[in-house]
Amino acid sequence: MDTAAPPPDDVARLLQAHGTRAAGAVGTDGAWWVARPVADDGAWLAVQVADVPVDASLAARARVLTGLHHPHLARVVAVEPLGPGRVALVCAHVPGPTLTAVRAARHPLTDGEVVTVAVPVAQALAHLHGAGIAHGAVGADRIVLGPGGMPVLVDLRAALRGDGTATGDVHRLLATLLGVMPPIDAHLAAGLPEEVRLRDALEALLRTGAGPDEVVDTVFALAAPEPVHLPDEPLRDGPGAGDDGSRRPPDEEPVRRLRQGRRPRRRRPVAAVATAAGLLVLGAAVVLGRGVLSGVAAPAVESPGQVVRATAASRDAATDREDPAGAAAALTRWRGAALAAADPAALATVAADGSPALAADRELVDRLAGARSDGLVVDVVATAVTGTTPDGDATVVVTSAVGAHTRVTPDGQRAEVAATAPRTVELVLRWTAQGWRVWDVREPAAATP
Repeated sequence: MDTAAPPPDDVARLLQAHGTRAAGAVGTDGAWWVARPVADDGAWLAVQVADVPVDASLAARARVLTGLHHPHLARVVAVEPLGPGRVALVCAHVPGPTLTAVRAARHPLTDGEVVTVAVPVAQALAHLHGAGIAHGAVGADRIVLGPGGMPVLVDLRAALRGDGTATGDVHRLLATLLGVMPPIDAHLAAGLPEEVRLRDALEALLRTGAGPDEVVDTVFALAAPEPVHLPDEPLRDGPGAGDDGSRRPPDEEPVRRLRQGRRPRRRRPVAAVATAAGLLVLGAAVVLGRGVLSGVAAPAVESPGQVVRATAASRDAATDREDPAGAAAALTRWRGAALAAADPAALATVAADGSPALAADRELVDRLAGARSDGLVVDVVATAVTGTTPDGDATVVVTSAVGAHTRVTPDGQRAEVAATAPRTVELVLRWTAQGWRVWDVREPAAATP
């Protein structure tokens, strides 16, 4: 939150009329402020300014919004005109970081964490839609993890303007969930065709006109809710930041509420290690760099020693600062080899220290429990260097597929893993003293509607 930007006079007068004063601005558009109460027993407020004609339709939408009450929807206290075509939405302030800020500071969300976010937000949308209004701006930067880790959908300016549709809201929610998940889901069920991965199920819903209830039913059927883990460092940016930049850690209460409603179906434990390991390696190896490497196979790894030899043989490929695409290819081969051998030490030659990618890969290796992958072959369909991030990292979009291979558990059990269809991800590369290293693996921005 930027406490240096005061509100304009009309907003300051409005805040004063509600017994508050500006504590800081949210975002950079000069249209959103958080206000602290003047009296000790007062309430914190969030004031959002929208450009919208003041007419009968606005009045009708304002009545709907002020009459809505839902625990996962920011409560609208008042809708007040400031001037011609300028209206203020006065809401209860929701302290906490946005989902965008959380994802930027840590590795992708697990399936269980996605359930904890998806269900409350979908229920909030259903409540809105039942009142005949759409949110119109669903996104990770509009979902705040409030006290207790409770997801709350904020910023109702688009709803006040009458923007958006119910179907569009659900599509945006699905795209948001996919954007905070690993690019390749970690729950491929080798040998269990009746099991459906959560990521694939959400992608399938995205191609339909699914409603909020279908989202709730789908995520509950495929994963059990678990608290969203917040990083240790304070998260200051986003509409959920408090005036001191603090955040509140999650507790078990939102999960308890979810479990009271529905019980996810029990998963069969057969071939559990091979099941998880198959796609964990698959997810790591699928991102290769340049299209000219189409058909190159990740090495079939029989021991951690082979990972070391593979890494040493191609180390120079990641040291050309002018060729992030070539580095992406080499780093992906190393990453695939490291995960195929379940070798945590080799991951440090692939991902940057302290990166979300390294944290996620170490977690994946722990879940592999010593299982390895034999015969892993990656085929690159297309690649493109797309630019740089605000931090100066290079971004490379890659479409590729993984061929059929075999997962082998430490006790010798083998499970065949089917080939995958081509998928597109974005690899974020950071330049370090050792050359290019992976910082993050995420959904391509162009894939989000």
